[in-house]
Amino acid sequence: MKKLLLVLIGICFVCPSFAGTKCDRTPEGYETNCVHIPGWKDPDLTITEEDMKGMVYVTLAQERAFKKKQFEQALENEITARMYQDRVPTREQAIEDILAGVPRKVR
Repeated sequence: MKKLLLVLIGICFVCPSFAGTKCDRTPEGYETNCVHIPGWKDPDLTITEEDMKGMVYVTLAQERAFKKKQFEQALENEITARMYQDRVPTREQAIEDILAGVPRKVR
């Protein structure tokens, strides 16, 4: 536990030191010729407004509605399968079987 805490503290104090450091990259991916420039941000590591334009944000209400719609569609598919494949006479009987946990008949 102490090691984990030490690592987290180290990350908090070490990472900000790289902010504003501009480096050239070799073809192998190593950084060379690093220079500290105050206020400079690496475009590979910085999200801009232009990057955010295509992103879609989903609210909790939208996510709940989407999951509800998926559940209702899956329930309808299960009812239809029980009525036609298992020859359940009514929709209500199919729903009762689903709620009771009766497995579908395998043919």
